Amino acid sequence: SSRVKSEERCYPLGPAAFHLLGDVSNRRNWGAGNSSYVERDLQDRLRGFDDHAAAVSVVGREGRSAPTMLRDYRELVPLLRHRRQTNHSAFEAFRTRTRDVTLTIDAPLQARVARILAKYASRTPTGRAAAVVIDPATGGVLASVSYPLPHPGRPSDRPDDEGNDEADAAFDRARYGLYAPGSIFKLLTAAAALRLDQGSWNSRFMCTRLDDGRVGARVQGYGVIRDDRLDTHPHGSIAMHDAIVHSCNAYFAQLAVRLGSRSLIDTAALAGISVARDESTARVNATLPQAGYGQGDVVTTPLRMARVVSAITNGGLLREPLISTGASSGKIRDPQRLLSPNASKLLGDALRDAVLTGTGRSVSAHPWRIAGKTGTAENSNAPSHAWFVGFAPHGRAEKKIAFAVLFEHAGYGGSIAAPAAGEIVSAAAASGLVQ
Repeated sequence: SSRVKSEERCYPLGPAAFHLLGDVSNRRNWGAGNSSYVERDLQDRLRGFDDHAAAVSVVGREGRSAPTMLRDYRELVPLLRHRRQTNHSAFEAFRTRTRDVTLTIDAPLQARVARILAKYASRTPTGRAAAVVIDPATGGVLASVSYPLPHPGRPSDRPDDEGNDEADAAFDRARYGLYAPGSIFKLLTAAAALRLDQGSWNSRFMCTRLDDGRVGARVQGYGVIRDDRLDTHPHGSIAMHDAIVHSCNAYFAQLAVRLGSRSLIDTAALAGISVARDESTARVNATLPQAGYGQGDVVTTPLRMARVVSAITNGGLLREPLISTGASSGKIRDPQRLLSPNASKLLGDALRDAVLTGTGRSVSAHPWRIAGKTGTAENSNAPSHAWFVGFAPHGRAEKKIAFAVLFEHAGYGGSIAAPAAGEIVSAAAASGLVQ
C-alpha cells in the first residue's frame, strides 16, 4: 500500500495547476484540442524516451475500422538487451537521461491568483474568470489561472458543490477562451495607427453630444457610434492620449475607419488576435468602427492580451509566451516588433494616466504604480465581460509584470477586474516578482 502511494504522481498545487499540468493519473480532458498540458505535451521528456505515438486506423475481424495508437519502442531496446547488465554504458546512458521539465510558473503566485479569482468570481453571476501574469523581460508565464477549478476525482458529468459543470471547469479560459475584448482592444487600434505614423498620436477626432443625449460621434458611412452610458460629458476634440485615458469609443471608431481594415487586421494578427471570422477585409469593413473599440467580430484570449501589454512595457517587442524553459520548451521564435520604443512608451504613459485619472482609478493608490486599461465588452443578450489589462510598476523598475484579468458577464472592468488585478500585483510583489 505504501509502495503504491509513493509511486503516485504528486500535484502540490492541486486543481490550481490542473489547466497547466493536466493529471496523468486519470488523463482527464486529455483529448481536448483547446488544452495544453505539460504532462501530456512533454511526456516524452518526462519519461525519458519518445514512443513516436501516432493515431492510426485498424480493421478488425468484422471488417470495421477502429482508431488506435501506434507506438514505436525502439529506444527501449538497449534496456531490454542489457537488462542484466545495469552497469553497461548503453543502459547507464538511458538511465541518466535528463527527464526534468522546468516551468516558468511561480507556484506561490499561481496559488494566490487562484484564491483571488475565487473571491471575486463568487460575486459575479457566472462565477467564471481567468487571469494571466507574464514576465515582460522573458515572455515567461508566471501564473495562468482559469476559474472555476476542476474538482479532483469528480466525474466530468457531475456538478461541483457550487453547481458548476465539471466539464466546463476543465476548460482553460486563460489561454483558450475567446472573448470580445471591448475597450482593451483600443491598444491594438492605437498600435496599428502608431505603426503607420507615430504622428497619429496627435491626430484628433470629435466626440460630441448626440441627438438622443448620449455622447459619441456620427461616422460617415456607418452611422452613430456611442460612448458608454456613464460617459455623460462629450470629450470634444480629443487626441490619442486622452482617448485612451477616458476610453472614448467615438475616437477609436473614427481612427479605425481612417486606418482601414487591412492595417487593423495585420496588427492584430501579429498578436494572434482575430478581428473577423474569416479575416477578410470585406467582413472587417462591415463593422470597422466597432472593431476599432473591440466589438464587432473581434475576439481574443487573456493570454494574448497579457502578451500585448507585455510588449508595451518591453519597448514594443512581442515575445512568445513560455510555460517551460530549457530543452523541453523547444525552439523559441525571435521577438516580433509591435511598436517602436518611443511609441510603446507613449502608450505605457497613457495607461498609467488611465489609472491615475481615467477608467482605472480604483487602483490609482496602489503602491506599485499600476498602469492599465479597463474593458467592458458587450455581449448579445448577456451582461458584459469585465476586463483589466496592464503592467506594474510603471517607470523604472528592476522587475515588472504584465497581466490580463477577465470576469465573464460581470459588468464594468473598473468595478471588479481592476481591484482583482490590484491584489494580483500585490501577490506578485510578495513573491519578489515586482521590484
